[in-house]
Amino acid sequence: MRMFFGAVGVLAWIASLSVLWIFTESGGALTIIAAGVYAVVAMVALGCERILKALEDIRDGRIGRTETMRPAEISTESEIESKQQGALV
Repeated sequence: MRMFFGAVGVLAWIASLSVLWIFTESGGALTIIAAGVYAVVAMVALGCERILKALEDIRDGRIGRTETMRPAEISTESEIESKQQGALV
């Protein structure tokens, strides 16, 4: 699925640039609108590809997990301060 979105995105960028290049002489609003539509399709497709990649990374556990402190581990404010100072040193 990621390959599909990547291919659609790249092909849409190429189509957008080719529309602008081919119709440069004649110009007109429709040329700009067509190129804009292709560009928007490309951005959406490539954005979806990046979202799918991030979701796959989360699923596979490639994204680093942060350590959290549970409330039972810390009982007083002085312990919190000492642990924070120890982390800074």
